[in-house]
Amino acid sequence: MRTHDPFRLLLAFHLPGAEIVYHIDDAGTTALQIQGPDGSWARAPLTGEGTGTVTYGGDPGLWARVEDAWRWWNDAGRPSHDRFGYVREADGAARVWYISDGTSWAVPAHG
Repeated sequence: MRTHDPFRLLLAFHLPGAEIVYHIDDAGTTALQIQGPDGSWARAPLTGEGTGTVTYGGDPGLWARVEDAWRWWNDAGRPSHDRFGYVREADGAARVWYISDGTSWAVPAHG
């Protein structure tokens, strides 16, 4: 299940405030579930390298953002964790960036 941990890290950048969890249904099928801060969710079964049916509730755009992140990760050559950096500016603003091309994402403030 941990095959794509670097992608899960990237999802955190693309979906700030969302939770990424594993869901196991009554039949024992495991799925990756994204839970948005607004209550929306999207679930995709983990079927190896194959594809499964995505189910969702609430905002259908939640899964579209997952697909955008997947495309970016694949286009970038599936970078590992060590290809990302973190910086916190003097004003408290924080960003994570992809070292190879400077693509960056804001890190939301917690408080």
